[in-house]
Amino acid sequence: MSQYIGLTGTMGSGKGEIVKLLEKRGFKYISLSDMVRAEATARGMEHSRENLQNIGNDLRTKGGAGALGAKVREAIEKEPENNWVIDGVRNPGEVKELEKLSDYQMVGVSADTETIVKRIMERQRGGEVLKRESILERLEKEKGVGEPPEGQQVSKCIDLCDFMILNDGKLEDLEKKFEHFLRLKTGEDRPTFDEIFMEIAYIWGKRSTCLRRQVGAVIAKDKQQLTAGYNGAPRGVPHCAQLGGCLREKMGIPSGQRHEICRGTHAEQNAITQAAKFGINIQDSILYCNTFPCVICTKMILNAGIKTVVYDSDYNDPLSKEILGQQTILELRRYEGRRIRPDSR
Repeated sequence: MSQYIGLTGTMGSGKGEIVKLLEKRGFKYISLSDMVRAEATARGMEHSRENLQNIGNDLRTKGGAGALGAKVREAIEKEPENNWVIDGVRNPGEVKELEKLSDYQMVGVSADTETIVKRIMERQRGGEVLKRESILERLEKEKGVGEPPEGQQVSKCIDLCDFMILNDGKLEDLEKKFEHFLRLKTGEDRPTFDEIFMEIAYIWGKRSTCLRRQVGAVIAKDKQQLTAGYNGAPRGVPHCAQLGGCLREKMGIPSGQRHEICRGTHAEQNAITQAAKFGINIQDSILYCNTFPCVICTKMILNAGIKTVVYDSDYNDPLSKEILGQQTILELRRYEGRRIRPDSR
């Protein structure tokens, strides 16, 4: 059976290096950007990054968010005997189109912003030369900040990927991480402990009664699970669905704000209180959560003596990020490895 591997990530993240690795393995290359470049040529426009971004958005606006993904899928289906690497996935609509291919998996590639800026500035040779401010602006646009639903939404695509790679190190590190992804597919590698505990966190999230977001958390120590939790109403209290909907939705409260106006208890809070209930020592433990902790959870995590937080999807809570940036006793790291989504196939 043919394999189809999609790649998503911002410019400078390192997707091109993974393309090279797969081409050495006989994969054929196709990019959603090729469709945009062809349209730019037809319109007689220069192939600058800004022009290509705008043309891609225009094609999605006219043909739907998945328009470019559908074009690529149709091209691939004409050569079903080949393995394909598909670059440039930038909108969830494109993900949905490409998932119609059998055995399709998407790899998300990310890196620290400063690392990406440095890479882009170092590799500029001739042509369009970008300054730091311009690079940061374009990165935000690629991620989806200020973009319409049919525009570029790389951050949302990252949240939909099947495997996550943080490419902050050397090229050989990237190769080892991607090799692990391939060996997991064939069964040659076992999951890491990070992958095991994050998968368990996602499974606990399926018990969530929250109408906005399913979140699960696991606290582990010495490679053993200690406690777990999911978000939902406290014990003995009716679920939000039983009371006619989400209170925060009714009041129009944006995600990441006014956490006190909520009937639910967060997954991290439940995992910590379960430890207190049963007398389990979580000092110097690791908390795994499929979402970045809010400010209330952050304060509890710090005071509980947890030494490391591994999170998957991002969560826009500026005060939480400010506090975590000020403290020096807790290690915070983004999860990388095999991902289990709440809507996993």
